[in-house]
Amino acid sequence: MKQAGLLLVIMLLATVQTTDTGRARQGRSGTGGELVQNCTLYFEFLGRTGAGREDTFELDPFGMGYCAGLVRGVANTAHIHMTDQVCVPEDASSAQAVWAVVQYLNNNPLTLSDQDTELVLRAMQSAFPCR
Repeated sequence: MKQAGLLLVIMLLATVQTTDTGRARQGRSGTGGELVQNCTLYFEFLGRTGAGREDTFELDPFGMGYCAGLVRGVANTAHIHMTDQVCVPEDASSAQAVWAVVQYLNNNPLTLSDQDTELVLRAMQSAFPCR
């Protein structure tokens, strides 16, 4: 039984594909300049299907995932802890939130050296203000 388990582990390890961990360590600074690239690519990825979607994903999967996670995390945190400042509609999609960030960054190029987390919060406040 132990041999079967060991064989299974070896087979799993042999079939694992490399991930994007090398790119994750390559000098990412967490600025708006990087974020606008990552989120623009992610938004493009969301709009594609089939082979085009795979091609887009291969460009920078870590960056797109970082964008998606950061936007979702900041939006959820703001929804819970800043209810008087950010009012993201319940039916807002991830694509809408990411697009709000991309638009904010494109419309405010002087902020691209600022911290990405702060920029996502500003974008959420701008796109989804409480009335």
